[in-house]
Amino acid sequence: MANLFKLDILSPQGNIFSGNVKQAIVPTTSGLITILAGHASLITIVSKGDIEIMSEDNSIKNFTVIDGFLEVSDNVVSIISDFAMKSDEINDEVIEKAKKYAEEQKQKNDNVPSEIAEKNLQQAIMALKVLEHNKLKRKKGVKY
Repeated sequence: MANLFKLDILSPQGNIFSGNVKQAIVPTTSGLITILAGHASLITIVSKGDIEIMSEDNSIKNFTVIDGFLEVSDNVVSIISDFAMKSDEINDEVIEKAKKYAEEQKQKNDNVPSEIAEKNLQQAIMALKVLEHNKLKRKKGVKY
């Protein structure tokens, strides 16, 4: 247990991940940072990209995030993101559906304030871009 830390990834979609991990690689506005157990306290801005975590059993899990904040304190890491999802759950169909819904809400303009509809639309478009970027990385065999 000494080489583990608690990681929580939260977004408006809900609690995306919560558990003890060995390592997390997180995209920030300053570049990728690697967090290990005992990391110094830190608050920073998360940018769009993939979070890669190594679980207790050494398995790797990836999560796609778009903007947010990261806090490291007392061996607990909290990532609060505007959009977060397991990378393997993101596909063209899910994103197109979200994009279509956001566009419909923006056009209706009576059920959802235009700022919220616009933000939902931008998140769907950004998720689509991240998906396309991830497909290219996998095709080229690039890790980051």
